[in-house]
Amino acid sequence: MNFRRIQWIFLIAFIAIDIFLGLSLTSDKPFTVTSKSTSQESAIIKEMKNDSITIGKLSNKLSSGYYISSDENDNALQNNVSKLKNQVASYSDNELNSTFESTIKIDPAHPQKVLNKVIKDQSKVLFGTHYVYDARLSAEKDGMIVYVQKGPDLHVLSDDGQLRFKVRNKDTVTGYTQTYMSNIQILREEETTISQKKAVFWLYQHNEIPNNSKIKWAKLGYVKLLSSKGNNVYIPTWVIGIQTKNTDSTQIRQINAFTGTLIKANSNLLNESSSN
Repeated sequence: MNFRRIQWIFLIAFIAIDIFLGLSLTSDKPFTVTSKSTSQESAIIKEMKNDSITIGKLSNKLSSGYYISSDENDNALQNNVSKLKNQVASYSDNELNSTFESTIKIDPAHPQKVLNKVIKDQSKVLFGTHYVYDARLSAEKDGMIVYVQKGPDLHVLSDDGQLRFKVRNKDTVTGYTQTYMSNIQILREEETTISQKKAVFWLYQHNEIPNNSKIKWAKLGYVKLLSSKGNNVYIPTWVIGIQTKNTDSTQIRQINAFTGTLIKANSNLLNESSSN
């Protein structure tokens, strides 16, 4: 049995353990949101209102995704950094850091209009067409415009696949930092995920939504679950931004979109709390 095959056996074993633990944890909950009972949903919403939690309009739409992996030790950025022109670029700790020789003017309200053209030029940004603008994450990061890497069906929300343009005075791009997930592979067949509404309800069950707060947003994307033998494994995850009333900071929480279990912050998607 070759070493590569042993690696994948370990990866699948870890995934199986995660699913088992997730089902075990959720089965012990005092109530479940897998039921379609409108009366049950109404009861949960009433409890949240009593705790002064504002949730806004949440979708019941189901989505789908995969377990995926990427090569942790691939040096695609480092191996291609010499292709970049008119900038000072360096690579360290799996991240490329670049400063443009000439700054780029953007419209603060619509930065993607200019930057979508920039990322198509491989002399400016490596693998730029593999990323897409994320307005929500950009709004949570002062002085940055965030692009996230595309994945199968969903986008990557971990820091492992992000392009962050550095902005000065809100309208001047001076450079960027970049991480890149290479050799993305699908490990399992496509599976259905829980809805946005159920993800928020599960988060409430886990006592992760403080009283006197509101759900600012809830995004579905790939977040790192584990690392093993040089490979990272990612799963569809509901990433939820919570703002406590009378504060400007946003708390980030993550819910496994397959099992509904809480994922402890294991990536630097955003800081544990970030200011607008």
